[in-house]
Amino acid sequence: FSGTGNSLQVAKDIAEKIGECEVINLAKYDTNEKINAERVGIVFPVYFWGVPNIIKVFLKKIELQNNPYIFAVATCGGTVGASLIQINDLLRLKNQKLHAGFAITMPENYIVYYNASSKEKQQELFDKEKLKLEVISKVVISKKEQSLEKSKYLIDMLFGKILNKSVVNNFATKDTGFKLNDKCIGCGKCEKVCSVSNIIMADGKPTWNHHCEFCLGCLQSCPAEAINYADKTQKKIRYINPNVSLQ
Repeated sequence: FSGTGNSLQVAKDIAEKIGECEVINLAKYDTNEKINAERVGIVFPVYFWGVPNIIKVFLKKIELQNNPYIFAVATCGGTVGASLIQINDLLRLKNQKLHAGFAITMPENYIVYYNASSKEKQQELFDKEKLKLEVISKVVISKKEQSLEKSKYLIDMLFGKILNKSVVNNFATKDTGFKLNDKCIGCGKCEKVCSVSNIIMADGKPTWNHHCEFCLGCLQSCPAEAINYADKTQKKIRYINPNVSLQ
């Protein structure tokens, strides 16, 4: 699951390192289909110190066969919070476990709060991502079981368990805050990049339909910068990962 491409880049890079594996958009995955694989990796962005709703729903619905080796990679702009622990807790409900969990810092993309970082800073993080992937790929290939990475700050863990639930559970209807200005050219890119098909073009303009994951991919991807969120993003620099295509 990837709003601006950070998690997609990590997933593709891991797949290339491991070999003989498939990158799947979990938002499009038919959860009635059983998963039968030797290794299963979950790559996702950290939302408010924890896990996005779409990941929670996915893990509750899927059926994993033959006890595969399971690993997870959380992409974050700051802290991993309690996200990997939440993944493990969800898997335990299905009598599974998370064998290894990693955090990778990627360029900040929560535009409601932050501007995009400079190109130089972005490249620095991309370079560090490649180094971290060397470590991750060796662990995954060998099916090594190890402790989950977590924040060293107790407050981050508390936020992940409390604030994540209270904030993220309300994201579905936060799309009422998206505003469209007269710069819109009706290109439909926002509709195409929306992982959960929450955007439908009507009379050449996007409409949001209240099952949003609030990944902000529509806002970030708009070539005309015609989409904003409330009064929080008008003067902020957009970010889309330059190393992958979301379409």
